[in-house]
Amino acid sequence: MALQPLFWLFLLCQFLIFIFLVNRVSFHPLRVIPEAMWVISWTIFLFALDLALILGLAHAWDFRPEVFLGLSFSWKLFIVGLVLWVFLMAANHIEWYWVRRQPVDARMTRQIFPNHPPRWKLPLGFLENIYIDNQVYDLEVVEYDLYLPGWPKEFSGLSLVQVSDIHYGKYIHKDYLRMVFDEAKKLKPDFFALTGDFVSHIKDIAPMKGLLKGFKAPMGVYALLGNHDHWADGPAMRKVLEGDGIKVLQNEVVYLKRKGKTLALLGADDLWEGKKDVTPLLNAKGDAKILLAHQPDHFYLAKKLKVNLQISGHCHGGQICFPIVGPLIIPTVQGRKFAAGFMREKGVTLFIHRGIGGFPPLRTLCRPQVVKLVLKTA
Repeated sequence: MALQPLFWLFLLCQFLIFIFLVNRVSFHPLRVIPEAMWVISWTIFLFALDLALILGLAHAWDFRPEVFLGLSFSWKLFIVGLVLWVFLMAANHIEWYWVRRQPVDARMTRQIFPNHPPRWKLPLGFLENIYIDNQVYDLEVVEYDLYLPGWPKEFSGLSLVQVSDIHYGKYIHKDYLRMVFDEAKKLKPDFFALTGDFVSHIKDIAPMKGLLKGFKAPMGVYALLGNHDHWADGPAMRKVLEGDGIKVLQNEVVYLKRKGKTLALLGADDLWEGKKDVTPLLNAKGDAKILLAHQPDHFYLAKKLKVNLQISGHCHGGQICFPIVGPLIIPTVQGRKFAAGFMREKGVTLFIHRGIGGFPPLRTLCRPQVVKLVLKTA
């Protein structure tokens, strides 16, 4: 059986569907169920189901093509459905890559690594013994000139700095975050965008008080609550942020003026746990629009609003990436498309930040980052 090419093709199809379901089911917990319990339970269930199907089919078929016709109708239906599912996934990705996706003109102008090697003891240090480099403290500071079609010339040169997915706690501690925030402040943008998931647990909210106080910019400092902030205690997290002088946007619009033109800065509440009424965003008017949204899956709304740019986080770049293959776990309905970086569809540009923290405290081939975007007229 192991020598049959169809056996290995079957295993690949099963694996691809397992990853598809893990991304879309295991990482979308209900609010009333603890995240760890939900993720672990669903992942184990899906793995067990996958294994049962593999063993069941292996018992019924030796994977020789000539024996296929002798299988029961239910196993034939399963195999055809499996192949069709994988084919549709591949077709969707190819259609997106070659048809829907538009080019993005983003030119890196600066890249530094201010904390390499790490100044702090790495978690999961034993991984070094098997040649896995944990980059959890290997911060990247990167700056891009981003050329946006239709961007008003009056706003050409407007800059923002994005910090996302801090997940403050035991490993993403105050000493490390002070260094991260100092690097962000050195970039001196027109405004800061902090796009959610400041904490993972309610016990970490109070200790954050004062940690974000030093952020200042001519056009302001704006934040969103992410799904983890809502799960921990959304109102308490908002109170801490506002106490540090940061404006929290929950389906709200701020209008910024420059050279007689108006920029509508739209802040969407979390897609899973936030307020559902987006009427204020739909009614927003401006010569230019930027949507801040914790989850990149809000891209459907960005296209509806016809914004120039959406900036998001949430996916951590996949966090644990593999050579050539890249990330496997990306908690979004769009999978690998929304892992990190720039993309563009229907005239709307999306940038997805890799974030700072995450669980487990492990990053491979996926550095944490602070990003400055200088927005220019294409």
